[in-house]
Amino acid sequence: MKMKKLLLVCTLFAAAELVCAEAVAFRSGAILRAELSTVKPSGFKRLDTGEAPKDPVYAAITVKLDPGRKISIFDYSLRIGNRRYECSAVRDNGEDEISVTSDGGEKRRCTLFFELDAATAKRGGKCILVCNAPGGGETGLKLTNRGGKRFTPDSSIPEPDSGETEK
Repeated sequence: MKMKKLLLVCTLFAAAELVCAEAVAFRSGAILRAELSTVKPSGFKRLDTGEAPKDPVYAAITVKLDPGRKISIFDYSLRIGNRRYECSAVRDNGEDEISVTSDGGEKRRCTLFFELDAATAKRGGKCILVCNAPGGGETGLKLTNRGGKRFTPDSSIPEPDSGETEK
């Protein structure tokens, strides 16, 4: 079943626009890494009230917040094709606790987690991070598919270059 889920997800990101090998600017700061995995994140508990996918895969968007910014599960959603997924949880990187809001902690980094339906992911389409605020904008992403591996630890994600983020 895990292999089938992995194969379903592999086609999701063929049409995505931006690769997060470099930091990508977005409304709240910079996106450092965008990944997909069939492995449930450690300590993950769904915090939103939406219906959980029957066959979930997980997306993790690691960001560095601009000074003074905070982020919550209500601020961003992920759109793939015609399906929109609300953020399920947020975690300050280096911390174990899953929460609803984050200021990024000492390093101003945090990770937004999304639960995606494997069947929808298989159909693919552009992957877009959508700011839920009026006029908030959208950022195209390409998620790195980690398959059955855990998400990249925060300590392995390099700092973005000083202010040089891709637009």
